[in-house]
Amino acid sequence: MTPEESIPRAVRQADLTVSSGDAALLRGLRTAAGQGRVHSVFTRVVNVLTPQDTLISLAAQDASPAPRTLTVQVADWTGRGLEAGQCVTFEPDVLTLHVPRRPLRLTVEGALEWDPETPALSHVPAPELASAAARLEALNQRYGPRGGMLGAAPDAGPMDSAVAKALADGRTRLMAAGRTGTPDALRAAILSLLGLGPGLTPAGDDFLTGYALVAALPGSALSGFAPVLKAVLAEHPDRTTDLALATLREAADGRAHAELLDVLRLLAERADVRHLDAPVRKVLAIGHTSGSDTLSGLIAGLHLEEELRGSL
Repeated sequence: MTPEESIPRAVRQADLTVSSGDAALLRGLRTAAGQGRVHSVFTRVVNVLTPQDTLISLAAQDASPAPRTLTVQVADWTGRGLEAGQCVTFEPDVLTLHVPRRPLRLTVEGALEWDPETPALSHVPAPELASAAARLEALNQRYGPRGGMLGAAPDAGPMDSAVAKALADGRTRLMAAGRTGTPDALRAAILSLLGLGPGLTPAGDDFLTGYALVAALPGSALSGFAPVLKAVLAEHPDRTTDLALATLREAADGRAHAELLDVLRLLAERADVRHLDAPVRKVLAIGHTSGSDTLSGLIAGLHLEEELRGSL
């Protein structure tokens, strides 16, 4: 070995740019400091825990906006040596993922801010809500995949069929509890769905997410749901996955994927129900059954919203 070969080479870092992100998250990162870690790695998304143990997502460049998410100018995350448990350093406007041999340095300064504003539906007449919910349900039934809230697939085994029945029972319990608004009944219904189903975001959680989003709308007749949901999540954080827990907490505050908010904006604008088709297809593209399951919860919330307004 020559003297030159014995000198350690400087570790080269890869500089990546964050093009856009959740406005609230970006504001927090301007003063962030400390150590976090990589939570999980997928082709299109890397999930990271901040120094405060808040789960955030680093999405590939063609991803749509979402809460707690930064969009990074990469095609995907494959081949970059990322693994769960790796250290992440947080500095003002900078995240460094400490990948062996070539750390990834993400700069958020100058990123476009996305603010997931939730529209109000209190001005929309009940018959229009009913018509919109019926249209959404028809689209979900036509294009949504089986295996979650839409019921078991035709070739489902006994376990999948049992889960599908439990999901249907949970939906029935939640609708009944929503009519009364009784905290104990809401709590029991939430627990019957929380964590129910396989995957990163179980179908029961996705359904609760859609329902919670409607309940969080300004002036909603379901406004008593969010406090109960937040209390249940605080008491049972281990009942479901970290990603589902984060998604539910955001939905309880009226924050969700851009595609879901687009559907709600069309309802708020009292657009022709035929205009719902395109954004609904985008919602259904989320995950395997997550989009359909979340849409099912949103539809249930709209139906109940319309029903409760009619009884006032």
